[in-house]
Amino acid sequence: MATLWQDVRYGLRRLPCWVLASLLLAGCGSTQVRRTAELEALAARSGAIERVQLEDQSRSEPVSIERATEALAAKAVEPNAVPHRAVELTLEEARAAALTNNLDLKFHLVGPSIAEQTLDEERAKFEWTFFGSAGYSRSEQDDEGNTVSVQSYETGVAIPLTTGGSLRAGLPFSRADTSLDNVGGVAEAAVSVSYVQSLLRGAGTRVNTHSIRIATYQKDITDVYTKLSAIAILANVDIVYWQLYAARRELDVRREQYKLAEDQLDHARRKVGAGAAAKIEIVRAEAGLAGRLEDVINAETSVRDRERDLKRILNREDLPLSVEIDIIPTSEPDPIGLDLDAEAIAAMALDNRMEMVELEFQLAVDDLNIELARNRTLPDVSFDYRYAAGSESGSLGSALGDIGTGSLQDHAVGISAVIPLGNRAAQARYRRARLEKVRNRIDQERLRQSIRQEVYNAVDELRQNWRRILAAEQGVVTAYRDYKVEQSQFTLGKSTSTFVLQSASRLADAQSRRIRAFAEYEIAQVRLARATGTLLGRGRLEIR
Repeated sequence: MATLWQDVRYGLRRLPCWVLASLLLAGCGSTQVRRTAELEALAARSGAIERVQLEDQSRSEPVSIERATEALAAKAVEPNAVPHRAVELTLEEARAAALTNNLDLKFHLVGPSIAEQTLDEERAKFEWTFFGSAGYSRSEQDDEGNTVSVQSYETGVAIPLTTGGSLRAGLPFSRADTSLDNVGGVAEAAVSVSYVQSLLRGAGTRVNTHSIRIATYQKDITDVYTKLSAIAILANVDIVYWQLYAARRELDVRREQYKLAEDQLDHARRKVGAGAAAKIEIVRAEAGLAGRLEDVINAETSVRDRERDLKRILNREDLPLSVEIDIIPTSEPDPIGLDLDAEAIAAMALDNRMEMVELEFQLAVDDLNIELARNRTLPDVSFDYRYAAGSESGSLGSALGDIGTGSLQDHAVGISAVIPLGNRAAQARYRRARLEKVRNRIDQERLRQSIRQEVYNAVDELRQNWRRILAAEQGVVTAYRDYKVEQSQFTLGKSTSTFVLQSASRLADAQSRRIRAFAEYEIAQVRLARATGTLLGRGRLEIR
């Protein structure tokens, strides 16, 4: 029996070795990541490049060039033969839709909320921490099997201080019991308080709230960037709207030119049939008609591209990208001659532009970084004080009750210092922080110049487009007069279809220039407003 008990005790002594070995084996498992079935399929697709046959993607049977040309010519003559759903849209409606639905704007509006959470995270660095622990140990005192078991506990709070110190108060207590009949249990309890304070490096409220102030300025920078992005996005609504307006009016001009070319062909056929002109006039008119068809095709493609641009920005449910819907801009350009003071506008731009505000916050961040880097060059000197009071009794309740009344009280005061020899790293960080501020100051001056140039260019662009409007109006009048003269000359047999079609082309070009001039004038106003950090219109727009 004694031998059996000795074997059991020997096995129990070796038990921790087996437990340790098992833990080591468990920690040496495979590190291979197991993907889900969906991710495994996606990963497998990255190893090969697929091919596509566009003929297989066609919703109808592919057609020959001859058949397609006939259908295209018929469509150019009757563009509404296969009508699409049309949506009329004013500029104000486009702005409102973008403000409500634009995904880019929604993306940027999340940034301030993220920055706010980052700031809240930094503020939490001075929160109090409660700590607690419990333990149990059992040990054999001799070969007779006598044991001592100890139950130990501790609870308390740790308080980080904004001054660069820390305060910790704890209440450890324990009870020890033995298996010996003539030995009673012993309970111990104590209270301990420790205070540690940095005196040079890391000392002071400004240094220890550095990360909170940095997070505050970073949040301000995020707000500024959000406003900057919102201005760019909403200004882009106006620009794309007027681009679509110009593309639609250009399409109307090209379709009108196609009809004029058709009329010229009919006129030439009648004259040839009456013997008043040679057959070459029909060939010339047919060649001119074919050239007008390509212009219609290009104009239609431009309209679809601009419509998709506007659909993406507006992100309205009734205007999906995949459905052909005619968007009809109903707001008309209203250009007026303006005498702008470029210097006054540039001064306003320097005051309003969010890039300037962003740099001011960045310079404030630089000042904080310089302050922190300067503090990091100081020696690390800290003061600490510790107090402990304890008691001992036969019961845990008595031990806790006697804390502070007995003679077991300790006080300790100390000071420690760590001084690097040379301190090159800290000095280099300090110089780098100062140089970064110098660089941002230079960048601020560069930005001032850039903003002024942008404003001056925008003012000149607006003036230029106003003069383009005046010139285009005169160009349309003279081109239309020239076209009418050529038609009359052809009727009298003193001109040819070629000259008539060339005159019609000049008229179309003049009309296109006028359309572009009107649209570019409106776009120039948008760009000038954006250069000043504002948006066109009256009232104030809240983006929060």
